[in-house]
Amino acid sequence: MKKNRIIIVVILLILISGYFLKKEWDKKKLIETEGPRIEKYLKYNFKDIETVQFTKVIINPTGVPHIKGYFNNEENTFDAGIYSEHFEGALDFTGFITPKHQFDDETEKNVSEIEEEEAQKNK
Repeated sequence: MKKNRIIIVVILLILISGYFLKKEWDKKKLIETEGPRIEKYLKYNFKDIETVQFTKVIINPTGVPHIKGYFNNEENTFDAGIYSEHFEGALDFTGFITPKHQFDDETEKNVSEIEEEEAQKNK
């Protein structure tokens, strides 16, 4: 009887560990796939952004993933929400400094528009 309990506890520990490892792997994969899109969006739409670092991924209670990070090695933090299949432009600045828009009319292009423009330039 004692042996059966030990086996059940070990199996439960393996399953729980696997679940949490899978969640962490999914978060790393999200940064790998969406990170370049967020960086492209920031560098295209805002002035003086040279480097972008990502710090963590949070899944909010409604299931929407958010990638948090900062730019230019400063405390200028951002929170990028991924509301559809890929990041398009839902970004909030949470630091003390908000970067200046690249364009005078403060219009922003989403990532799909930026990629479309780049594809037309490369033709």
